[in-house]
Amino acid sequence: MNPPSASAGTLPAYGALAAALVLWAISFPATKVAMQAFGAGELALLRFAISSVALLAYVRAKELPLPELADMPRLALTGLLAVTVYQIGFNFGLVHISSGPAAVLIDTIPVWAALLSALLLHERMRAAGWAGLLIGFGGAALIALGESGNSGRGFEASGGAALLLMAAIAFAAAAVVQKPLLPKYGAALVTAWSFIFGTLGLAWALPDLLPQVERSPRGAMFAVVFLALFPGALAYLLWNQALARLPVALAASSLYLVAPLTFAVAWGWLGETPGATSWGGAALALAGVALVQFGGRK
Repeated sequence: MNPPSASAGTLPAYGALAAALVLWAISFPATKVAMQAFGAGELALLRFAISSVALLAYVRAKELPLPELADMPRLALTGLLAVTVYQIGFNFGLVHISSGPAAVLIDTIPVWAALLSALLLHERMRAAGWAGLLIGFGGAALIALGESGNSGRGFEASGGAALLLMAAIAFAAAAVVQKPLLPKYGAALVTAWSFIFGTLGLAWALPDLLPQVERSPRGAMFAVVFLALFPGALAYLLWNQALARLPVALAASSLYLVAPLTFAVAWGWLGETPGATSWGGAALALAGVALVQFGGRK
């Protein structure tokens, strides 16, 4: 794994990565707000239908070409993993688990991404990199303990925990599957087409979606549109821009920062006050990410 450097390619990649992390942190409490009016499947369909339309408009404005037919299966698999499976696991899991612990289960993504990228893409890390992944996960787990103590819910729903773990594995697999397509087509085209396929995978929720749209309050609809355009279309586009320039494990390790960002957002938005354990976990997560970034190169 090559070391990160202040080159013309990596600086924009890290900037895009930072912006995506902030947007994804906001998505946890925003999803809670939207799910007051929408079911888990219906919310995912509406959100990514709006995201797909926005991305298609962007691709059309840029006059980007169609992908080759031979690459459509890989794009479809990316969409089914990153959108269909991830959103089903994320939304249904979030019904049963509060924002902090849910973020921690999702934060197993870096471990799965490192394992899959080593197996399938032959990306390698030193022992320090693997240690950083474990330290970062330990920090995320501390945040989970702190948030569970405040919410009183924690990981009590094993079904919800399993769904969130499924979502994490699917997202990590999607990063590995789409990685070879990014240098060929660019982030915008890959994101747009994977969203189209992923949204089609959620079409089963359409019959119940229309009645929910009719009776949804303005605040919930605003949360859906926000989720679609920002943590949806924009954040995934930024993530893919970073993934095109960075090794999968290196980019994925930064996802440990979503948990500290999430409880900070949930603190200000939903009143889920973090305790000392959560703050300690945040510091540990930061240390783990730093160790992967600067000590894990092969």
